Formats: sequence, C-alpha cells, structure tokens
Amino acid sequence: MTCPRCKREFGGVLSILAGIGKDSLCPECEKPQQLREQLEQQQQRERQREKLEQQRKKETAERTAKMLLTTTPTIEGHRIVAYLGIESVEIVIGTGFLSELSGDISDFLGQRSKGFEGKLQEAKRVAFDRLKTRAAEKDANAVVGIDLDYNEFSGNRVGLIVNGTLVRVVPLAKTDQ
Repeated sequence: MTCPRCKREFGGVLSILAGIGKDSLCPECEKPQQLREQLEQQQQRERQREKLEQQRKKETAERTAKMLLTTTPTIEGHRIVAYLGIESVEIVIGTGFLSELSGDISDFLGQRSKGFEGKLQEAKRVAFDRLKTRAAEKDANAVVGIDLDYNEFSGNRVGLIVNGTLVRVVPLAKTDQ
C-alpha cells in the first residue's frame, strides 16, 4: 500500500487482513496524527474545564451579590433551614508612616484620624467581601452572628478578624409570620 501523505510503500498482506483501508496512513505518518488528535482532545477538555470554572465563578458572584449579612443570630422574615459551619476571615493592614504621622498630629490636636479610619473601613469592606465569597462557595445565602474583632500588632499593623455562621435561609410565608 502507498501512504497518501508521504507516498511511501508500507504494509503488505498482514495490513490488508488487519483492516487497513485504502486511505490509511503509514505507521510513521500515523504517529503525528495520533499526537495531534490527543492534543486536540486535551485542549477540548481544558476548554470545557475553563468554561465550567467560569460558570462556577459567575454563579458564585451572583450568590455573593445577594448574600445577607447580620450580626444577629436570625434574619427577620426568614427561617434558617441549614447551618453550614463557621467561617473566619483575617485581614492585616499596615498603617504606614504617613498615616502614623497624620494620626499623631490628629491625636495631638484632638481630632479624628481620617487616614486610620479609611484604612479600617477598607479592611472591613475587604473582609466582608471575602466572607460573602466563602459563604457563596459553600452554598450559603446568609451569614448570621457576625463578630468583628480589631487587634493591634507591633510594627504599626492592625488586624481585623471577622467570624460568622454560614446558613441557608428561606423567606417565611405570609402565614408563618
């Protein structure tokens, strides 16, 4: 037989009996073809994984946007149907030299330190965003009993620890209220 790609003769009686057809490639040309097919299959699986990952991230973002957060143990108008565990988020921020300096001046003048306040607000926002994301990844739609703790560390660093119980809640029917 003649390979349609490289025009080499190959095979013989055994290859005809083995079912190699008229358009079959020789063993040398067949190897790269198999490697290309394997590579295409691998790339297709990778695209599928990426698509599933993007879908999962989109669903997590949607659940995160709807997440209910509260410091209370319950949510008015809702019933807790599942407790999914306790989650903690830790944020450590450096206050920085300029914040320290402006804070010292503000303290000396008896004023508020807007630099420090801004850093604490940013830390709280980041912590709540992470808490929501972790809760959504664990299929919760609310976090109850949230507790915030601030700690001062050496080296002008401030830590924020946020804890809460991940739950799944459903709205109460009008007759349940």
